[in-house]
Amino acid sequence: MKKQRLVLAGNGMAGIRCIEEILKLNRQMFEIVIFGSEPHPNYNRILLSSVLQGETSLDDITLNSKEWYAANGITLYTGETVVHIDTDRQRVITDRKRTLPYDTFIVATGSSPHILPIPGADKEGVYGFRTIEDCQALMSMAKHNQKAAVIGAGLLGLEAAVGLQHLGMDVSVIHHSAGIMQKQLDQTASRLLQADLERKGLTFHLEKDTVSISGTAQPDGIQFKDGTSLKADLIVMAAGVRPNIELAVSSGIAVNRGIIVNDCMQTSEPNVYAVGECAEHNGTVYGLVSPLYEQGKVLAKHICGVPCEGYQGSAPFAALKIAGIDVWSAGKVHEDDRTTSISIRDEQAGIYKKALFEDDKLAGVILYGDTRDKRRFLDSLLTQRDISIVKKQLFAPEKTDTSFKSMPLSETICQCNSVTKGAIEEAVHTKDLTTVEEVKHCTKASGSCGGCKPLVEDLLRYMSSGEYTEPAGTPSFCGCTDFTEDDIIAELQRKPFTTPAEVMNQLGWKTKNGCGKCVPAIQYYLEMLYPGFIQPEPAAEDTCTLIPQMYGGRTNAEQLRNIADIIETYSIPDASITHSQRLKLSGIRPADLPHIKNDLKIPAYSNKHRRTLQSVRACTCGQNRSIQKLAAQIERHLEMLSMPACISISLSCEADCTAAALQDVGAIRTPAGWDIYIGGVRRTHARSGALFCVTDTAESTARMIKGLIQYYRETAHYEEAVHQWMDRVGIVNIREVLFEEDLRTHLLENLKTDLSLIQKLPLKTGAHKKG
Repeated sequence: MKKQRLVLAGNGMAGIRCIEEILKLNRQMFEIVIFGSEPHPNYNRILLSSVLQGETSLDDITLNSKEWYAANGITLYTGETVVHIDTDRQRVITDRKRTLPYDTFIVATGSSPHILPIPGADKEGVYGFRTIEDCQALMSMAKHNQKAAVIGAGLLGLEAAVGLQHLGMDVSVIHHSAGIMQKQLDQTASRLLQADLERKGLTFHLEKDTVSISGTAQPDGIQFKDGTSLKADLIVMAAGVRPNIELAVSSGIAVNRGIIVNDCMQTSEPNVYAVGECAEHNGTVYGLVSPLYEQGKVLAKHICGVPCEGYQGSAPFAALKIAGIDVWSAGKVHEDDRTTSISIRDEQAGIYKKALFEDDKLAGVILYGDTRDKRRFLDSLLTQRDISIVKKQLFAPEKTDTSFKSMPLSETICQCNSVTKGAIEEAVHTKDLTTVEEVKHCTKASGSCGGCKPLVEDLLRYMSSGEYTEPAGTPSFCGCTDFTEDDIIAELQRKPFTTPAEVMNQLGWKTKNGCGKCVPAIQYYLEMLYPGFIQPEPAAEDTCTLIPQMYGGRTNAEQLRNIADIIETYSIPDASITHSQRLKLSGIRPADLPHIKNDLKIPAYSNKHRRTLQSVRACTCGQNRSIQKLAAQIERHLEMLSMPACISISLSCEADCTAAALQDVGAIRTPAGWDIYIGGVRRTHARSGALFCVTDTAESTARMIKGLIQYYRETAHYEEAVHQWMDRVGIVNIREVLFEEDLRTHLLENLKTDLSLIQKLPLKTGAHKKG
C-alpha cells in the first residue's frame, strides 16, 4: 500500500513531538517531509536561558539529531521555509521555489519575539531571545560590552537577564508593569522574587515604557516615556511573543491571534492542521511546552485514525529556571469575586504558598521558596477534584523519607513528557541507567523544561540507596486490565466518562464486558464522581428479596399487620429476621415487586443490587428510647446511599448491648455524652474500633457520624471496608478533616444533596442517580 505524504512546516519542539507520536502509532502510514527555517535539527528552545547561565551547552540541548531523522525515514530540509499552501491542489511552495504535494499538512511554525516598534530597534546590538543564533550573538556581544538592558520581566526576560549577568555584564531589567512576572505571580510573590534577584545584583526599572533606543550603529541607551533614560550597549527584547501566522494568512486559512483550530487541531481547510505556539484553540494560544505536547499527541491520534476525545485545553504551569530560586505557579494566580484563597508565608525561610479556589475546586497555585509539592498541586488542578475537604492539608509538605517509597508507579515525574515513576524505574532496570542524561535520552524525562531534573536525580539516588526495594509489580485491578485501582480512579477523574462500557473501551480492557469485580467498581466510582450517572438495571432473576426499612429497628403494630397481610396476599414463602434486626422477605416474584413496594407504605430495598447502609442498630435494652430515636434519625439520613462496602453502624447504652465498638462505626452513650468508635471488626479476626472522638449531644453525634460516613464514601476504594480505609488514610488525617467545622459542613451538604437525588428518583431495582 502506497504511503500518504505528510508535510510538516516547522522543525521545533511541538511539531517534532507530533511526529514522534505518529511514529509510535503507525510507522508505515506516512512518508514524512519536514521543513525547518533554522539550519539546525530540533533543539530544546526552553533551555537557551540555561546555556546563557552556564548550566548546559548548545550541544546538550539538541533533542533529535540528524541521524534520528534518517533512521526514521524522514526527509529534512533545514534552512528552508514554506511560504505558501495551495489548499486547492494540496501542495506547498517554499522560499527556494520547491513545490511539494501533500496528503496531510501540519503547520508548526511557532512564534517570534515581539520587537517593540520604536526608533532604534533595528540597531546591531538589539536582539530577541528565541534561537540558537540569538544565544550565540548575546554570548559574543557580552565579551565586548558592559551594560545590558532586558526589556520585559516575564519568565524569558528574567532568565535572559540572569544569563547575561553570568557572562559578566551589569544588567538592568525594564518592565511596563508595577510587578515582575505579573502573569504568573501575585503581588506578594512578585515582590519576593524581585528582592531575591536584586540581592543577586539585578537592577529593576518598573512602570517604564520604552519609546526609543539611542546610539549610532549600535545602541548606547534607552529613553523612556517619562523623560528619563538608561545607558545600555546591549539590549534584549523579551516583551512577549507573537504567533507566526503569516503562512496561514497568505494561504487563506482562518486566523485570529493564532491559527484557529478545533479539538482535533484541524484548521479551516481540510487536511491542514496546526499545533504549538502558532495554534489558537478555543480563543487561547499556549506558549508552554506541556500543552504543546498534549496537542501533538491528540493530532497524532486523529490523523492515524486512533479514537480520542480531542484536545480539551490545558492548565498552564510555569517554573522559573534560575539557580537558587524556586518559583512555580499553575492555573489562576489573581483573585477575583469568584475566588477564595489560602496562603501561608514564612518570611524567615523565604517561603510563600497560595492556593486559589473556585466552587471548592483548586483553580490556581503559587509556590515560592519551596516547590516540592508542585506535582501534587498540579494533579489536583488537572483532575479538578472537589478538594474542599483537604484544604487544611494542602500545605503540609510531603514527608521526604516516604516521598518515593510511597509514591505510586503511575505518578508523573516529568509533566512535559508524561513520564511516570514506573517508566523511569523500568528503564533504569532494563537498560542499566545510572545518570540523569541517560534517563533523559531513554525516557525524555527532564528533556524539555528541565524543571523535573532534581526530582529525577533524587529518584536515581533513592533507587541506588539501601532503602529501595525493587517492586514485584503492582497488581492490576482485575484480570480484565493492567491498570491498578488507583490508575482507574485517576483516569475517571481526568476524563468525563458516562458508562462502564465507555471506560472499558477507552482504557483498553482485555475483555469486552469486564467481570464481576471491575464492572460494579466502575459503576460505583462513576456514581460518586459524575452527576447524572444511573446504574444499569440488573439482570432479571427468578425471585427477589425485599427488606422493609424500619428506622432504628423500631416498628409498630400497624406496620407489622400490614407486612403480615402482604406476606399472605402475595404468597411470600420466606420471612426471617436478619442479624441487623431487620425483617427479610424472600422468594418474591419479580412481577409482584412493584405492587408490594406500593402496598408496604414504607421504604424497602433489595440488598442484592447495591452496597447500602441497610440499618443502624440501636440498643434494645429499653433503658433509653432516645438512643433508638437517634439511630432512626441517622438511618433516615443515610438510607439507600451507595457505599464502597457493606457497612454496620450501631448505637448503644453504656453497657454496650450492641457491641458498638466492634462495628464499622459505633457510638456508646456515657454520662458525659457519646464515645464514637470507628474501624471495628466483629467477624473473624475481630478487633475493637479506635476511639475517634467524644461528643456531648445527640445532635453533634449525628453530625459527626454522618460527616464521617460521607468522607468514607468520597475517599474509600470500592470494597474497602471501614477499618481498611482507616488504616490506609490514617485516623489522624480523618480527624483533621472531620474536626474542622467548615469541612464537616461541606461533607454534610454533599450528603444531603446525594440523599435528595435518590429520594426524587423512582427507585427501580438497583437504579441510582447521583447529581
